[in-house]
Amino acid sequence: MRLYFSHPTFTFHTKTERKCIKIIKEHLDVEELINPADHGLRQATKEKLKESDGVVAMAVSGRFTYLVWKEMEINGKEENFYTFMVENKNSIGPLVEGVPEDVKRLSKKESRILSYDITKDDYKEGFLSALFGSRGGRF
Repeated sequence: MRLYFSHPTFTFHTKTERKCIKIIKEHLDVEELINPADHGLRQATKEKLKESDGVVAMAVSGRFTYLVWKEMEINGKEENFYTFMVENKNSIGPLVEGVPEDVKRLSKKESRILSYDITKDDYKEGFLSALFGSRGGRF
């Protein structure tokens, strides 16, 4: 089965992303896992998304960012759909089949606010890490 891993861009190339990929490969029958973080062009990922047999979508703090739920719609398949419930790099899971009813779908504006709220501390952390050594961010 070919699965597409839809997750917010602020989780690209992070410990959270790596942990989720490992869990997906351990728990689901995946022949190919398509990670949009590995593909630069939006059109290329859109085609891969349409060709996928299903989607694993990451919900951060019980919310799908705008791009994540739009990718779910583009795929359009109801079977082989999974949701990763994630708070941070230390609180990943569960990986559930389908979409839990209580997961909220954010608008573009709400997604920008969530992304800013989450990443502002990571930018500060990056600056402090440069001065005092790495202390790790949320994702």
